[in-house]
Amino acid sequence: MIGSIGTRLRLVLRQPGPSLRAAALDSTGLPEIDFVAYSTSERLSGRVRLDSARLTDMLNANEEFVLVDALAERLPDGGSMVVPEILVRRNELALVRAGGPRGNRALRIPTTTHRLVLRTGRYLVAGRLHSRFGQDPLAALRARDPMVPLTDAAIMFRVGPDIIEEPGGTIVVNRDLVEWVRKGELDARSLDLPAS
Repeated sequence: MIGSIGTRLRLVLRQPGPSLRAAALDSTGLPEIDFVAYSTSERLSGRVRLDSARLTDMLNANEEFVLVDALAERLPDGGSMVVPEILVRRNELALVRAGGPRGNRALRIPTTTHRLVLRTGRYLVAGRLHSRFGQDPLAALRARDPMVPLTDAAIMFRVGPDIIEEPGGTIVVNRDLVEWVRKGELDARSLDLPAS
């Protein structure tokens, strides 16, 4: 199901269905999770089996992902199709939204959260960045690996004249593609959403 060659990871994305939910774990004990990736011009979705304990770790460990049987939706034009296979480089992924495990509880360190809003391409994202107590949130963001998780997050973007807001739970943001970041809440009236 998952095979990696160097830093390229082959991910088999399958559209959700009742039989997939029942077989969420395989013999490795690693779950199959919902996966939605946002690039500059499309949204790719399906389900994927993790190759490590957390999605963030998997995204940071690989530079390229071959997505198989992904549902691709064009943004902002609309329209969708199932793509048999597509190569996506990490530097093309602005955001990844996923369910799945939060990692080993025993390895967690005490953190504080900071509410941040950031812009990456056509997307505005708001969520909570976890950092060590007393650490400046922007310094914490810069010190992390490229793919950084934000919890209690939401995504906002424009499709034609409409502004779409999607709750995301945990959103993994590609720090290298972030154009700006500030403390605060997501508000389309006070932020300049990119035009379609």
